[in-house]
Amino acid sequence: MAHRIYIYNIDSQSGESYPYYLGEWNYEIPPLLLPLFASEIRAKGKLLYANREAGIVLLRQFYTLLADEYQLHYKKAYYEPVNQLFDLLENLPYDTFLIDGTDVFNMNEERKSEQAKDWVIEIQQKNKSYLKATKSQSLKPLDSILKASGYQNFLEALKTDWINYGLGYWNEDVYKHDYAEVFAENDVKGLKDIKGNIITPAYYDEISEFEDGIAVIQKNNKFGYLDTKGTEIVPPTYDDASHAFEIYYGLVSDYDYEFKHLVGCVTSDAKVGLINMVDHQLLIPTIYEELTHLYGNYFNAKTGSTYTLIDHKNENVINQDSETPFDFDGSELFFIKIAGTSKRKYFNNRGVYIGDYLEDVLHVLPHNFFYVKPNKGNKKIEIIKSDGKILDTEIDQVITLSNYQTFVYRKAKKWFIYNPINENYLKEDANIQKIEIDYLANFFKDIYILYTEIGNGIFDAFNNHWLLEPNASYLKIEQLEKHFLRVHLKEGMQYWDGQTNQLSPIYEYVSEVIDHHNDELFLYQKEELFCLDKLMKIRKITPEEMGKCYNRKENLRGKDLAFFLKYYTGWKSQTGANYFHYFGNQSLYDLGLDLLKNNKIEEAIEVLKIGAQRKHPQMMTELAMIYTDTEDQVHANLALGLELYEKAAKLGEKNAWNNLGYHYQNGLGCEKDIDKAVNAYTKAGELDNGLGWANLGDLYYHGQWVEKDEDKALDYYLKAQKLYYFNSDKIADIYFTKEDYKKVLPLLKKDYDEEFSPIYYAIMYELGLGGLKINLKKAISYYEKAMQIGVYHHAVNQLLYYYRPASEYANEAQFAKWYAYAEENNIEIDLKVLGLEKQRKDSLGSFFKNLFKK
Repeated sequence: MAHRIYIYNIDSQSGESYPYYLGEWNYEIPPLLLPLFASEIRAKGKLLYANREAGIVLLRQFYTLLADEYQLHYKKAYYEPVNQLFDLLENLPYDTFLIDGTDVFNMNEERKSEQAKDWVIEIQQKNKSYLKATKSQSLKPLDSILKASGYQNFLEALKTDWINYGLGYWNEDVYKHDYAEVFAENDVKGLKDIKGNIITPAYYDEISEFEDGIAVIQKNNKFGYLDTKGTEIVPPTYDDASHAFEIYYGLVSDYDYEFKHLVGCVTSDAKVGLINMVDHQLLIPTIYEELTHLYGNYFNAKTGSTYTLIDHKNENVINQDSETPFDFDGSELFFIKIAGTSKRKYFNNRGVYIGDYLEDVLHVLPHNFFYVKPNKGNKKIEIIKSDGKILDTEIDQVITLSNYQTFVYRKAKKWFIYNPINENYLKEDANIQKIEIDYLANFFKDIYILYTEIGNGIFDAFNNHWLLEPNASYLKIEQLEKHFLRVHLKEGMQYWDGQTNQLSPIYEYVSEVIDHHNDELFLYQKEELFCLDKLMKIRKITPEEMGKCYNRKENLRGKDLAFFLKYYTGWKSQTGANYFHYFGNQSLYDLGLDLLKNNKIEEAIEVLKIGAQRKHPQMMTELAMIYTDTEDQVHANLALGLELYEKAAKLGEKNAWNNLGYHYQNGLGCEKDIDKAVNAYTKAGELDNGLGWANLGDLYYHGQWVEKDEDKALDYYLKAQKLYYFNSDKIADIYFTKEDYKKVLPLLKKDYDEEFSPIYYAIMYELGLGGLKINLKKAISYYEKAMQIGVYHHAVNQLLYYYRPASEYANEAQFAKWYAYAEENNIEIDLKVLGLEKQRKDSLGSFFKNLFKK
């Protein structure tokens, strides 16, 4: 089961809480909602708190950016749930969000309060990216957050069915129904709202919990129904009443049913019926001994000792009674178990008997058709019609999709297309050799790519006509992007637009695009690259755009990527050596980084020089890093590198400030000046360069050039940590020196690779520090581990002490090993503590033999 976080609304002063939880999410705050919890985020114990009103402002800014980016402002599917979302948030009664991540924190051994503090830092850091995005009106700063979420883009997340543009993240009870709380007075009960105002005076003997906004009421041993507004929707006149529930039926559109009703089972004179909560009318009269909801609008109704399957209109679905209740298998199959066998008697939802089959053998096809998959009794597939008769047998393969009204199957190496609505075969004369659906179902209904003996084409099975007539020149047809299909020809490619049913002119190559937000297709024609945009207009890709395309080339895959790289190489050759002069700053910078990554230093320098001429601070810094690399004798130029650092630093480039600090500290290419180094590191840190704070921490931790000050070092290290520059080994050392062992322990637990923690664990288990119980076996083990990392004189002495002859952990071989190690590494040992007044002059072998002699 996934570990969850829970969201509540509370009053920061009184501690009063909204009675419902607002949301529960797996592991983390969803990326679509993070800004909501970023304002004044703080930890208190294991809980997090955030300002509600300020968070709503941040979330609105982010959603406005999303609507701008994806052109959603005037789309009903977007603004209806989003308006409902913000109505929910703004109408909450209290000023603070409470975030409870205890369930997630339980996954780790670290103290929950420390995890909460770390989580605050993480939310604050992520929110900086959201602020950059809204300030720049670009979603690019959120690329890393989006990538971690698993979505290709925010639009995909917004449109995910259960997310419903963000509304789906929240508890339905909060936004679908008014809040009403039951109160008791003089042994009777009434309702009040969130603020304590009386909705319904105390009158009823009992009011149940609300479900779907409706509660069961009891008065004088009679039952009825009440809604959250206090309206008595069904007076208490029945002998009993179930909780309210929803029935649904009719056509399915966008994964939702055409009709939905809230109903309840009510009892009079020991007979059960079904009542509609809207018009208070009995849908099913109170005539049954039992009435049990199966699903949708179907019920098991018991009369005497037999069961009947009926619908909400009290009409028989299956004209056959059963001694056992009916059950269902999916939305289109009902069954009753057959005594003495593992088979079941199956019926479709029209009441037609399908046959007796084992469980999981029947599978649904459109319009109450079914196919029987191979089983012990039949090694081939057979298809059953809606009337229960066999359509065909000896079938090898069936293909059907949930939103298709037709289906296809293969038998004896021949393909068939069948329309179950009209109960007829389509294109029987086409001699179909192969059928492909691929990903078409995501954008089309009942569209197939057919490979026939006269050529390949695109067929609309629902309307029974060719969208693209078969043609022998169409070597291959495949889905390309959304409603576009790619048609391969000997002399090139065309694209087919499913929205207009138009076939394009011939291009050398047609592919997906890099920028899916703004464009649809790339169209290559000889030495030119064109783009089909969202408005279906074709424009030529400019040299300025080419850099952006290259730097985002990973958005292409397989052959599309290979063709683009081939074209790009030719474009560079045609444009000349100075091709990158056309690039914008970001594209130029990305190109420079890519060249550096591939160790093409000469080319990178030429690119970065252009950036430096344009006064681009990041490119100045990258170029300076090449010039100040003294190990690179070919390109090293300290004076020029420092000059570039200075210029970039004046433009606010944080890495330039940090690197200047390093040069001032070590006197590389300039006079050593610790004051300037401290100032440069500070400037870097203030610009959110974590390494700058870490370098300051090192200065005061080591105390080589400034007076040693562990308090200052700790402060700087903690600032660096907030920017994901960790110095856990040094922070642990400082806390250990201060004897603040409880702060040491969480740092040790995060040392997953055991790079520094063993020596601390050894001492803390040995002495029982920081809440650890004394455990000498663990202490010895950790001392051994510590010596695999470094040379610890204390560890050697303790290992000799525990392995000495008089110890309960005496070990002759280990004692000899560490005694020899101490001698080889000039480690001073206390012979007296070890029970040795002086070292004998014998050979080490005889010395230890006599020492451990029984």
